[in-house]
Amino acid sequence: MTIIVAHRGCSGAAPENTMAAFELALQEPAITYIELDVHLTADGVPVVIHDHTLNRTTTGTGPVGAMTFEALQQLDAGSWYSPDFAGERVPSLEEVLQLCKGKKRLAVELKTMGEYGKGVEEKVISLIQQYGMQDEIVLSSFDHDSMKLAHEIDPSITTGLIVFGKPTLLVEQLAHTGATSVSLHHAFLTPELLEQMNEAGIDIGVWTVDEPEMLQRIVSRYPDLRITTNYPDRLLQVIGAEPAATR
Repeated sequence: MTIIVAHRGCSGAAPENTMAAFELALQEPAITYIELDVHLTADGVPVVIHDHTLNRTTTGTGPVGAMTFEALQQLDAGSWYSPDFAGERVPSLEEVLQLCKGKKRLAVELKTMGEYGKGVEEKVISLIQQYGMQDEIVLSSFDHDSMKLAHEIDPSITTGLIVFGKPTLLVEQLAHTGATSVSLHHAFLTPELLEQMNEAGIDIGVWTVDEPEMLQRIVSRYPDLRITTNYPDRLLQVIGAEPAATR
């Protein structure tokens, strides 16, 4: 059975990584995971936003990590998408945990790069432990050292590696970091790689697939795959399920 991951919430229908997008995803029972991205503010608060800068999705400018959480809350994170979402804010991770606890699993990507985001693992894991959501969260990152550290801090939380391309020695990389999940760009998935991951007991998924034709192709070839998409409604139609919004 296809596992549906709502990329940055239902970001095809609402501004990405906002409470509005997450609330839409919660309304669809067929969605298993809500994916989101986390940065640290200047005062160490984990917040949910994708880019390293505020420019694209808020009324602010400059690095996310240079602004305090209080200042960040003064920005509009919805009007860039549509006037209907004016007033949406950049949510804290804690707000999203409160919203989703016991309702959906969360795929939380940690945004680190060199010294940028240093300490985000401890902050995020502390919140997960505070809310008792260790079994509801998968942490992931392109920064594999970050995932190794996260696994060392709390091995009970599932961790995953994000890769672009088809890396060699992938099983060895996963073992070294303690990760048991991997996500890669859909263009690099092959039946041989899928078989290798299945044999190693690794959960594997692809990102980010939005075009109906590509969704159909992937589902036809890999019917039990985890698929991340901005448009869960399109994927539901491909697998022959009726979206909740139309029932």
